[in-house]
Amino acid sequence: MTNTINNGTMRLTGSLILSELAAGKLSAVYQDVKTIDLQQLINIDSAGLAYLVQIKTNNPGLSFIGVPEKITILADLYGVSFLFK
Repeated sequence: MTNTINNGTMRLTGSLILSELAAGKLSAVYQDVKTIDLQQLINIDSAGLAYLVQIKTNNPGLSFIGVPEKITILADLYGVSFLFK
């Protein structure tokens, strides 16, 4: 999992899964981020979805773009799809 920030947009690439989150591979600073681009995520699990939900909850003005179908399906299952629209 990698993340880059450019002009207020953070691009997440790779896998957003429990082992990546536990390893602390993501930035915890989202104050300058307006948009998170999820298009390049190749894998996500429920821990990754929970992480994105937490980011959105703590930063309500932030928006997600490029939401892959797998995230949409997981978000529907967990009742949080409204956060990704």
